[in-house]
Amino acid sequence: MKKFILFAALLIFATGCAKQGVIPEMKEFVDAFGSKAKMDEVMKKYATRPDIVPEAIQNCDLGKPNITKTEKKDNRILYTAEAVVNKCEKSVTAVGTIRIFQIGWENRKIVSFEWQGPKGGKVEY
Repeated sequence: MKKFILFAALLIFATGCAKQGVIPEMKEFVDAFGSKAKMDEVMKKYATRPDIVPEAIQNCDLGKPNITKTEKKDNRILYTAEAVVNKCEKSVTAVGTIRIFQIGWENRKIVSFEWQGPKGGKVEY
C-alpha cells in the first residue's frame, strides 16, 4: 500500500510539473519559418501590430525554431525559442549562429516579440 501511495504522489507531482503545451497559433507560427510568404500571412493573422517582429530577426533567414521554455505570466503565455541563422545578407558572420527570442501571446494574438540576441556571443550588423 505504501508503494502505491508513493507512486500516486510521484505521478501527481510529475503531472503538476509538466510543461504547458504549445498553443495551436504558436505551432502555426513556428511552421511558417523558412517561408516569407507564410510568415507574412501568420503575422497578419496573429500580430497585434505590424512592426512587432524586431528588425534583427527580419534581416536574416532563420531555421525552424526550437521552443526551449514556456511560461505563463498574468494572462500571457511566453515562449522562448532558439533558431539557427541559415542566411543573412547584412551579416555573413551571423550565419550558423543561434538566435534567441521570446514571443508573448495573449487572447490568441502575438503581443510581444523580444529579440534576446545570439546564443554565446555578439554578432554585429
